[in-house]
Amino acid sequence: MSAFSTIKLSIAIVTRNRPDSLFETLQSLSKQDMQPYEIVISDDSNQEDLITQNKKIAKKFKALYFKGPQKGLYANRNFVARKCSGTHFRTMDDDHYFPKGHLLKCLKAIQNEPKTIWTIGEYYPTSKDKKLPPPIPGQLHPRGFSIIPADMNEYFGISCGGTIYPSEVVKEQVFNCEIYKFGSIFLEYGARLKKKGFQIKFLPDTYFIHNDSETTASEIPDKKLREARLFSMFCFSFDYQKTIKNQAQTLAQITYDILIGRYSFQEVIRAYQNYKLYPKN
Repeated sequence: MSAFSTIKLSIAIVTRNRPDSLFETLQSLSKQDMQPYEIVISDDSNQEDLITQNKKIAKKFKALYFKGPQKGLYANRNFVARKCSGTHFRTMDDDHYFPKGHLLKCLKAIQNEPKTIWTIGEYYPTSKDKKLPPPIPGQLHPRGFSIIPADMNEYFGISCGGTIYPSEVVKEQVFNCEIYKFGSIFLEYGARLKKKGFQIKFLPDTYFIHNDSETTASEIPDKKLREARLFSMFCFSFDYQKTIKNQAQTLAQITYDILIGRYSFQEVIRAYQNYKLYPKN
């Protein structure tokens, strides 16, 4: 019996209009010594010829194929997570490639701590030295950017397309926020998962290669990306880690950004209104 017989690792891939890249990702995955329990693809493509190609690719690699919700990246991530039937699922994008032994390292981490959320660092094809440990995925700072904490025991970072979740995340209905289609919402998600009691750890033993030469985020207006950042800041400092220090840093950053013209007052108001309305389950 396999040492990992009780672990069923689903691969949750989101894709949009990139069949060639999806093929390469699945091909890289197929070369792993250890194979996942299942591969689930949610396709947000909006061109029929590309949808047809993606269906054929999914069939070739024996992956489950679903038409995505067409509501943005985070809605697509939530959709594909719900379609996974394993004990755990690993998020993945259609432009990722993997070093030897990647899935084995993922399975070992799950075996050691099955209830933990594991984040995985990434390199780019142009990275000269792909050493271990890889760069640590950052966590949300009150000023809206990502940081690596001094105390990793309190870590709550998320690698948007490279995180392993136990199925309890889906069972407890803790999903990505879908208000904003793209942007730094994944950082808000990590902070919310931490508040909900999930333990998040960095997996130092492996990495993935992110070939992000193309991105659909360019389809989203810059103001929406800015609002997503503001929304995350409000959630973090006024709910998830509600302290006077965090609130002061958030408000100081927003004030500064308004004064230098980075944000409009209207963007701040919209982000705050969304924060107030969002249930933050």
